[in-house]
Amino acid sequence: MKFKLLLLSFIFSNFLFAQKDIDSTDKMIDQMCLDFQNSENLSDSIRIQNLNQKFILPYLDQFSDLERESKIDHVYFRLQKRCEYFREYLFKIDPPKTDDWKKLQNKPKATISDNELSKFKTHTNFFYAESGGEKTYVKTNSEYWIETFSDGTTSKLNYEWVDKNKFDLIFIESNNNSRKNFSKKGDRYHYEIISKEGHFYNIVVGISGQSQLLQFKLFAN
Repeated sequence: MKFKLLLLSFIFSNFLFAQKDIDSTDKMIDQMCLDFQNSENLSDSIRIQNLNQKFILPYLDQFSDLERESKIDHVYFRLQKRCEYFREYLFKIDPPKTDDWKKLQNKPKATISDNELSKFKTHTNFFYAESGGEKTYVKTNSEYWIETFSDGTTSKLNYEWVDKNKFDLIFIESNNNSRKNFSKKGDRYHYEIISKEGHFYNIVVGISGQSQLLQFKLFAN
C-alpha cells in the first residue's frame, strides 16, 4: 500500500505518452516489471520515482482527473499479478499479518489421502484469511468458485479440476476493487491440495507462466 500511495503522490506531474487499451496496458506493466527487476541496486524511493516518470505519469495523461485514481488502482494491482518481482517486494515491505500464508522455495510433496480429497471435493463451503487477516468466504459447485469478501463484494471464477489433487480457477468477474484490477477475464490460477490438518487444507497456488509459489490455509466451513 505504501507503494500505491507513493505512486498517487506523483499524479500531478508532467506526462509524456499514452497507452490505448487493456492489452497495451499489460505490455506497459510488463515493461515496468522489467525495469523494477533491473533496478534492485537502487533505493526504493528512486525505483518508485523511475516507474512514475517512465510509465505511470505518461499512461495517466489520457484520462481525466476523476478517472486517474481508478487507473492507478488498475496498474497497482495488475502489476502485482504480472510481476513476481513486485509481489516479492510487497511481501518484504508489507508481510502478511497472518501465518496462514507463506512463500515457498520448493513445492512440498502432497500427502493428502484419497479419502481426504474425496471429502474436499464434496464440500461446498470454505473460508480463508487474506494477507491482512480479513476472512474471505468461498462457495463452490461443480462449475463455479464464488468468493465473498469482508466488505460484501464478490468474485466469480470457473472451478476446473485438472488432476486428482489439482484444480484451476479461471477468473470471470468481480466487483471487488483489488480482484477486478488484479485479474481480467480468462486469467488462470493453479491450485494443488497438499495436505489436511485438522479443519484446514494446505493449498499451493501459482500463476501461469510464473515460478513463484505461495501456500495458504483453506478452512472447511
